[in-house]
Formats: sequence, C-alpha cells, structure tokens
Amino acid sequence: MSRLYLLATFALGLAVAAGSAVPSKTFTLDPETIAKSFRPFLDSVDVRWDKDYFYAESNSMPDHRMMVGIRAWNQQVPIPQPYSGDNAFRLPLRARFADSPVSGKETLFRGAIAVAVNGIPIFNPIKQDGRTDTNLAGELDEFGGHAGRADDYHYHLAPVHLAERGGQGLPVAWALDGFPIYSYREADGSSAEDLDWLNGHTGPDGMYHYHATREYPYLNGGFRGSVELRNGEVAIQPRARGVRPYTRPLRGATITGFEVRDASNYRLQYELGEKTHSIQYSLQTEGGAEFVFIDGEGRATTEVYEPRSGRGGGPGNRRREPRGGGRAGTPRADGRRGPDPNDPNRRPWLIVHFQELDANGDGDLSHAELSADVESTFAGYDRDGNGELTRDEYENGRSRTALAGFVRQHAVEIDRSNDSKLSKDEVVEVAERMFRRADRNADGKVDTEESQAP
Repeated sequence: MSRLYLLATFALGLAVAAGSAVPSKTFTLDPETIAKSFRPFLDSVDVRWDKDYFYAESNSMPDHRMMVGIRAWNQQVPIPQPYSGDNAFRLPLRARFADSPVSGKETLFRGAIAVAVNGIPIFNPIKQDGRTDTNLAGELDEFGGHAGRADDYHYHLAPVHLAERGGQGLPVAWALDGFPIYSYREADGSSAEDLDWLNGHTGPDGMYHYHATREYPYLNGGFRGSVELRNGEVAIQPRARGVRPYTRPLRGATITGFEVRDASNYRLQYELGEKTHSIQYSLQTEGGAEFVFIDGEGRATTEVYEPRSGRGGGPGNRRREPRGGGRAGTPRADGRRGPDPNDPNRRPWLIVHFQELDANGDGDLSHAELSADVESTFAGYDRDGNGELTRDEYENGRSRTALAGFVRQHAVEIDRSNDSKLSKDEVVEVAERMFRRADRNADGKVDTEESQAP
C-alpha cells in the first residue's frame, strides 16, 4: 500500500466506526515523500517544510481549462490568489486520529478541507447552505471546480484527473488533517474497498488514507484526523483576496468557454437566452482590475476596481464606464455593482434565498427562522461583540448565513443613521421590511405560494 509515511508511532488499533470515538493514534510523516506527490506540478506549486509542518504555495490557477460546463453560475471568475508565505497551505507532519472524527455533512461548509497536488484548494462538496451538493446542482466545471465569492478558483470534488500526471501510487490531494487522498484505486492499482463513512480506511501497512468516489462524499467526508476548527472551518488555512464584491447568481446561463490570454488577461464566455455573452478582465500591476462585460448584442460596459487598501482590506472601489449603451448593473453610492432593475430575472432577495432561510425545510418561512438568521449573521460579523458592525467587520468577516451577503452588499442602505456602522436594530429593520413585503396575506409567515409569486 502507500509508502508516503516512513514511520508510524503506534500499533494498529480499532477501525473507524461511524460517529464513534476511537483511541488516538499518531503518524509521523516524511516531508520528502510528501513532496514527491507535488513534484509533477512544481511549475505551479512551491513546497517547503519545517519540523512541524509541510507547506504548499500556489496562485490557485491550474494549467487546465476552467469554468466550462457550469450551468448554475454565481458570476464569479478565476483570478490568481496569494497562497504563499504565511498564507500557504499547511499540513501537519504528525497526523493524529481525532477522538471524535468531524463530519462534512454537519460542518466544514466554509473554507478548504484539502489541497490538490497542483496547489488548488478543495472545499466541501456541500455548499455553504449546508444542503446543496455542488456537483448535482450543476455548479462545477468539467474538472470539479469553480470560482468562489472572492473570484478564487477551487475544487469541490477529488481531482482524479491529476492521477495520470502524478503517477501510480501517489495521492491526488492531501486533506488538511495530514492524511492523503488517493484516486479511485489503491497505490498498487487495486480497487479501493471497505471505505468508512469518511471515505477512508487503513491499508495493510497500517496507514490511514482517503479515496475519491463517484458518489457523495466524493473525497474525504470530513476529518478522521485532528484539526483545529473555528466557526465551522479549519482555523489556519490560506485566505483568498478578491478585487471586487461578490456577485449574485445569473439564472439560465451556461459557461461555454474560458481563455487565459496571458498571466493577467482572461476571457470567459457564456450562453444566456440563446445569445453569447462574455467577460474580458485584466489584472493591473498595482493590484486593481478591469472587467469588460459584453452582452449578446455586443454592447460593452467596463468596471474598474482600484487596488485594495493594504493587507486584509476589502475589495477595491469601483468606477463604472459604460460603452455603447451597455449596462452591467445599477451604480451605487459606495461603488458596488448592484442588481440591474431592468433584469427580467430580478426577484426580491428574500424570495431568492427562501430555501436557505427555511431552516426546517417545511416549505414555510416563519418570522422566527428569519430572526434566527439575522442573529447568526450579526454574531458572525460582530468580532468584538460590541453590538455594532464596522466596515472592516462586515467586509472582511466570515459570516456565511443567508443574510450575510445582503448585509455586505447593501450596508450603505442599511446604515440609516449614516454613521458608517451597522447596529443590530438597523439590520433587523431591513429584514423585517423584506418579510412584510413577502408575507402578502399578513399571516406571520411566507408560504410556498408566496415564495413563488411574481
């Protein structure tokens, strides 16, 4: 079986039982052997290690075609990310079995859970709503990836296409708990059998590892190894840096082409309403970006984003420059790209996010469910717990509730006091207003019929 570990510091123990606690076991990993799995991709990945961790650095841009085939698109596009230095991927050189394994069905809906050997992050196949399988929903390209809210490209499936280039017996990825992820077969070419509920097992040599599968969970279904979690994600991992606020889904669009023109110029093509549209975007040397949106009639609109203000700052300011009568969205006082009022697909925010807000899935959105999402949103952003949100908190915070994106994108309107801060009362007020508008019969809930009303 695998030769990726030179030393095991203990004897074999009990096999993993679903949901049960197991005795702790620790494996000491050989960094030279780990590096071997990344070696075929060293044109795009740098590796290093110290006595405690193995580090992998990349810009998150693979050498294969991206985005093509996506049928449920969030309008994000891939841009390089700074996954290097102290923002690199980190694997423990002593992987330890957790007393209680972590299930990807119950948490880990944010952030990476693994890194592919070509340096691309891998996220949970279940998206941030905790329910949607990104693969079945049509959100992934032909390689199992897409661009996230920070225009960061990442996989949601095991990158089995890397097995051919990597070679027989090498992993295609590494889970962030330190255990390797193999393709559908064992290192010796035999079929992977008797996988546990996390898609892993212990091989004949006593070494634990995960496998890819064609059905959910597709890769590691959580963590058999010990990891530090914070707010439902791995605490220490690379952070993406976007150049613009994240966008909303464009219903009915299918991505049909993607071209890397050079290291800083890209073109994405998609079909919508039987017409071909495209986005041409370029990254500026000083850190900004220019996006040119070309609609099905050939009309273009340019959006230029200024460089971010320092490390960890929010997306840069935007200026909009229409060309030839094109429109890519309604300009806003804070420079963000808002929804186009002439968009025939436009629907109220609460209706668009009805299923996410309906926490118990009974087809009715109660006032209590909306209030719970408001509370979670505010708590997630309010890092210092002082009862108000600064711009840094809501733009750079990690709140991933249904309402979180709305708060971030509409902060200027929500801030009725115009003091550059958001109070809980202000957030509650806007949520209540949306609820009242959707609750047409004023019975204290938004039912399925109301959620489907034009």
